[in-house]
Amino acid sequence: MAPRQGGDALVTRAKKEAKKGRVLPGVRISRSSSNPRIAKSTRSPSKPKRPPGRPFKMVTGTASSQTSSRSTSAIPSPANPSLASTPAPRSLSMLETLPVEILEKIFLYSLNLNLPRASPVIAAAVSREKIFKILIILAFWNDPPPNPRLSLSDPINRILRPLDYVPLTREQRGQLQEAVFRARWCTMERVREQIPTIMLLTIHRQWVNLGIVMNNYQRAALDKFMNRQDDLIRDFYGYGPPLRILAPHYSQDPEMLARSRIPSPHRYELYVKPMQRVEIRAVTMNTIVIWPALSILKFPDHLLRGRNTGFTPDDVMYLEMLRMCSNNFALNDTPVLPSTTSTVNRTALHEGVDKAIRTKNYNALISLLKLDEYIFRFHTSRQGQPVCYTIPSDHFLTVTKVGRENPHLNAAFFEALLRASAESIPPNAPEILQWTLENVRLSQAKPSQYNQLNAKLATWLSNFVLRLPDQLEYTQGFPQGQLFTCGQLDPLDLEATRFIEEVLAPWRGPPTNWMPESQFRVEDWWVKKSG
Repeated sequence: MAPRQGGDALVTRAKKEAKKGRVLPGVRISRSSSNPRIAKSTRSPSKPKRPPGRPFKMVTGTASSQTSSRSTSAIPSPANPSLASTPAPRSLSMLETLPVEILEKIFLYSLNLNLPRASPVIAAAVSREKIFKILIILAFWNDPPPNPRLSLSDPINRILRPLDYVPLTREQRGQLQEAVFRARWCTMERVREQIPTIMLLTIHRQWVNLGIVMNNYQRAALDKFMNRQDDLIRDFYGYGPPLRILAPHYSQDPEMLARSRIPSPHRYELYVKPMQRVEIRAVTMNTIVIWPALSILKFPDHLLRGRNTGFTPDDVMYLEMLRMCSNNFALNDTPVLPSTTSTVNRTALHEGVDKAIRTKNYNALISLLKLDEYIFRFHTSRQGQPVCYTIPSDHFLTVTKVGRENPHLNAAFFEALLRASAESIPPNAPEILQWTLENVRLSQAKPSQYNQLNAKLATWLSNFVLRLPDQLEYTQGFPQGQLFTCGQLDPLDLEATRFIEEVLAPWRGPPTNWMPESQFRVEDWWVKKSG
């Protein structure tokens, strides 16, 4: 039978052409096989069949490819001139191009402490020590707006240069003071350095500029004091007309109004307590006006609360400096009734008290308690009316749970709370009973070590809690009858006598007014240090 000519002939021709190096289009050459299925595939039977579609890149290959692509694209190319040139610097605004002196004046005129955040250029221009100094003075100097504008040669203007000074209203000063307290640059050291300057401004405004005439000796002594060369002489006197600064004190009092009509000259005395207050005494009119060194309208919450970890020694010193230099403490030997215009956030303050107890910081505790009691009792809104001062009862419970490993310190914390407000003890708290029993047992186990303070205090406390309802009823009608006032006992009071006999005698005397006691030494900062 003759072979078929179609497909076989074509294959034969293709083989011949392949030998010559040519391949016919549409023709696939394969080795001959007896099995037609095997002849259709050129793959080795040992290799798995590749799935259809595009193969995936390996992860390492992809990462290296992207890195290579980025590095290649970062190379400037002559074909892409925008990549070859560096970006142009940001153009300055019109405000930023002004001279530094003009920027300072704009900043001090606006008193907007957020302005430096608008631009690094503005921040660099106004973040200077002389600007910080002026802002602190404006925030804490009480210079009411009715005072007249000053001449350019006035010492006040010279001190406040480059500011074109205009007195601030109380509201404006309150807003500025709050912003200054929040600023990071408002440190204890910077505020302390400006306290003498603020006092000198007050003396200029309330004494020198009002025409008080002094003799040569007094004038020389005052000049030496104001130059901060000496602080031994602090009392000065002079003569002058009736001063308008006394008007609020006699406008509603017929007797004072009659005295104001006494012909000139009136006698005046100037008394300066460095770093604390300036007193102007109108001897003729029998009146005293006090200007605190720092006029603090509201103590900052963050300083009252303390840090997350408690109060550092510098925090306590800063708080004490503000308390003492703002005249927020009571004196026994003064004819002036204590008063203050400062305020505190009592919630924040007692959060700080709780934190001081838990971190066993005794100095922070008594500093906060003194400040709270003074402002609570003597704020001007009370108008001199006596009031019963109380603290949260939870503070006593906290003391019974914290610091028990040091019984002496623990008893000292409890006694500090008693000196603040003994009437605030929770009367029926089992924690108080347990605390008294533990201290009595402790003194029985080690009488030579714990009998003097712990046992005596615990024994008195167990009896005082029984008398507490009557004590509370008594103080509601007669606030002056509290066991302690400003940390001080009244030796003539019956309950106070019991405390002296049962707790303090014979080794300790009655506690006195603790308000003037402070770690901050005001006498160290007036006279300029030589060298």
